[in-house]
Amino acid sequence: MRTAPPERGCAAGQVAEPTLVLPWRPWAVRVAGSRSAWPAVEVYQGGALLDVVSSTRLAPVLLRGARAAEGEAGPCVLAWGRLPVTVGSPQVEFTLGRHWRYSQPGIVLRPTSWCWLAVADGRFDRVAAQAADGRFTARVRQGRP
Repeated sequence: MRTAPPERGCAAGQVAEPTLVLPWRPWAVRVAGSRSAWPAVEVYQGGALLDVVSSTRLAPVLLRGARAAEGEAGPCVLAWGRLPVTVGSPQVEFTLGRHWRYSQPGIVLRPTSWCWLAVADGRFDRVAAQAADGRFTARVRQGRP
């Protein structure tokens, strides 16, 4: 992982803070308001904001979203969510197909103490995140080209 300054449009009207760029993939992650009482993680694809994961515990959701895209190295997927109250990262698995099923575990990253990201290379249509609190699934949405 490498860090870089935010892309144009990602820090509109705010002080520039480091962005986590996923190499050869079209996503970037930015920690917004890191000095505030409730910082947040912003997830971008191609400069467009996909989601904001707040550090507040009012609505903790283990699995918040998932996107598929074509990266420089081919098709890839990203999923993200809130870390569970229990210690540790969730187990994330990407799957393709309903009858003949192909699955691959995601590589889980923790950009903050309350948020996780998972990436995998390939084409997938569903994602599952499992932690002590339960198992949650979602469809992988197609991202913008």
